[in-house]
Amino acid sequence: MTPSPRWSRWLPWGSLGAFSALWLARWPSFPLVLDPSYHLFIAEQVVSAGGPIGYEWWEYAPVGRPHLYPPVLHLLLAGLLKVSGSPVLAIRVISVTLLPLLLMTLFLVTRRLLTPSIALTSLWMGMVPFAFHLHSAVALAATLGMVELLWFFQAVEAQRPIAAGLLIALVFYSHLGLPWMTILAVGCYAGMRPALRRQLAKASWGLLLVLPWWWHLWSYRAAMHQFPRYENALIELTPLLYGIALVGAWRCWRLKGRFFWPLACWVGFLPLASGFRYRWLVGEGMLPVILLTGVGADWVAERMATARTTEGTRALAGVTLFLALCLSPTLAARDGGMRWVWPDGAPLHLVGVPWAKPKTLEAGALTPGMSRLAERVAELTQPGDILWSNAPHALGLIAALAHRPMSCAMLSEIAPAKPADPLDAAQWVVWFKLDPTPGVVAMSRLKRAPFHPVAEDDLAMIFRREGERQTARIPQAVLPLGIAWMLLAVVIGLAAWDLSRHSAAIPV
Repeated sequence: MTPSPRWSRWLPWGSLGAFSALWLARWPSFPLVLDPSYHLFIAEQVVSAGGPIGYEWWEYAPVGRPHLYPPVLHLLLAGLLKVSGSPVLAIRVISVTLLPLLLMTLFLVTRRLLTPSIALTSLWMGMVPFAFHLHSAVALAATLGMVELLWFFQAVEAQRPIAAGLLIALVFYSHLGLPWMTILAVGCYAGMRPALRRQLAKASWGLLLVLPWWWHLWSYRAAMHQFPRYENALIELTPLLYGIALVGAWRCWRLKGRFFWPLACWVGFLPLASGFRYRWLVGEGMLPVILLTGVGADWVAERMATARTTEGTRALAGVTLFLALCLSPTLAARDGGMRWVWPDGAPLHLVGVPWAKPKTLEAGALTPGMSRLAERVAELTQPGDILWSNAPHALGLIAALAHRPMSCAMLSEIAPAKPADPLDAAQWVVWFKLDPTPGVVAMSRLKRAPFHPVAEDDLAMIFRREGERQTARIPQAVLPLGIAWMLLAVVIGLAAWDLSRHSAAIPV
């Protein structure tokens, strides 16, 4: 399905513009739960420290813990915080921006590496899985890493070793797991395409830029530990989408050459299948599936249009496939088992049709009640006062909005620097009115401690400790914020300049 010049000029951008407008209309629902609150909380520490940090003092306060999350997303968020002065505006801007940026990158890179028609169908296929879209607004760092990964492959194919080296370094400085999947995909691609091995070898210089980060991770390796992946209960898959992806995989294997790229990406993300099933079937693992579905959909649309080979007929065939996917059923985890959900395409959710069932991740974290609670906490407490809660994930957003440290943690992959009782370290307790949860301190313990109620609403009760006030340390920067921003701007600018130059012919 090769669109004529007039189709290729406006159809992709019109499609992306319409989708982005619908996505932007969900602005009040952002940020979504958990990860965005954590990233906002870290970005506030970056601003308070005056630069990127290597140690967190505001989670597990006052003990703190090593900070082992890559800095690029937090530097971008810190910039938005400085410009806007509003934590809510900053996290909403980055939440609503990254998905359209990923889809735009998917189209531009696929148009260059494969064909314009496959780029168009890949764009349309990427607009179908709503669970993937919600995940992209939760796992913000992974979404940013996928954008960089796509441009990295573009740089390699265009024989741009400067851009390729910088982009592989950016992937490492954006996400912990995605770089290793990128390396696996690159190794698989090099095995399939010997002609590109020299270009991949030239791009490996960028790994030298990652040595300081690797040393930091190695120094604190003992702090990392595994924890239960509750997200694996949110499995979803669309059989028709995977069916078309199988057709695309067959086509890529037959066409060989640069068409090995989507197959290599799929192999690179395969390790997610062990222990990270949600990430594989709903999250980052959907990127290569979308690529393969784009190739398959392009071929199917071409077969559908063989009777009349006009460009309009081929485009109509592609639109028909897109609508069929939007209306097709999804197999989703529901009520302890797998249930059919129909129809489930993202456009139906975005326009708000009543029969599109809401998803677990669709709930926004910043409700009016949470906003009022954060304002109340900010009024009652002083800077440096340490908070604790029976719901650390919810407290993370309160702490970020109130700009206060906490003695618990939202994400528990990294242990505190030394054992400590979080409740004993807290000056204030935000007790959410939730059903008792196994492993969480009971209200009876709180009543025995020297805490006294000072405020209450429908959402939570606020308690204050009587006696000596304990405060958290101010985070310390490992690099001045201005220099960190300058380095990031130079890296992105050099990569963009190298990619924008007249590229060498991409070998078939």
